[in-house]
Parts: sequence; structure tokens; C-alpha cells
Amino acid sequence: MRNWEIRARGRNCSACQQPFETGQTYHTLLEISGEECDRRDHCSRCWKEVSAAAGNPREGAAYWQSRFRRLTPPPEKEKIRRDVIERLLARYLDSEQPAHVNLCYILALLEERKKVFVLREEIRDGEGNRVIVYEHTDTGETYLIRDPRLSLAEVEEVQGQVRELIEAEKLGRESGTEDNPKPEE
Repeated sequence: MRNWEIRARGRNCSACQQPFETGQTYHTLLEISGEECDRRDHCSRCWKEVSAAAGNPREGAAYWQSRFRRLTPPPEKEKIRRDVIERLLARYLDSEQPAHVNLCYILALLEERKKVFVLREEIRDGEGNRVIVYEHTDTGETYLIRDPRLSLAEVEEVQGQVRELIEAEKLGRESGTEDNPKPEE
């Protein structure tokens, strides 16, 4: 299994198309089938109908509920720091190479620690690997990040690679060049 970037939360209910209001509870169902993911956000009324018709629990699906809020832009200084980590995560997210899976895991943990990512659920893929479902607090995008089960020594090594990548990304941006250093395999 690979890591995926899933579309952002909807502004409208997937069933009735009514726009969500600020503070309204919405229900998200993320169905994973093979290589495809389907995210649907429902208002409480439609969720009752959808969940009653389909029956719960669903195999290969993640569910959570949250309160809808309007997106607000982060302060400019923090946005630049976040932007570096998010660019790195986007760069390596689709890769299935073990080194890139490790990087994505550590980058996602950094975003969770800064409260940019919120852990929504932990699921198992078809191979039995632990997959963490994150939602980006500002954009509502959903990310599936595989837990590579790193040892403490491996975590320290990957953290060093992440620090180097972040510094290289910052230097590249300041000098106007777009260096894309690749981590050691």
C-alpha cells in the first residue's frame, strides 16, 4: 500500500448538497477499495439515512465526525514554515520507496505536533499495515500515511534526513532555485 492524498472536505453534503454551516457537525466516510479512495461528507440528517441503508461497520472504511469551520489563512510567517513541510510531504507522498514512506511518516508527525494535521482514525490495509488517516486542519484535505514501524535508531536517522531536506528547501527558496534533494535510499 502507498500513502495517498485525498480530496479536501466538502463544503456541501454529499447526499443533499446543502452547504455546511459554521459549527455544524458533519460525518465523513472514507472508503478504501484497492488503489482507490472515496471521501464523502454528510450532514447529520443524511448520515442517518446513509448509515442505516449501508449498515455499519464497513470493512476497509474509515469514519469520523467533526464540526465544520470556515478556512482561515494562517499568519504569513508560519505559512512559510508550514509550506516547506507540506511541499516535502507532497513531493514524497506518492512514492512507495521505503525511504520516502519513512520521510512521509516523520513529516506527518511534525504536522500533527504543530496541530496542522489531526489524526482522524487508524486503519489496517489489506497487507495488515497500520495506516493513519490525517485531516489537514486548514484545508480539510485527507492524507493516508503508512506507519513504517521505525525503530528508535531509524527514527533518529530519518529525523536527520528531514532536517537536511527542510534546510535545503529553505535555502533553495531563499536563493530562488528549486533544489529537490532526494533522501538516501
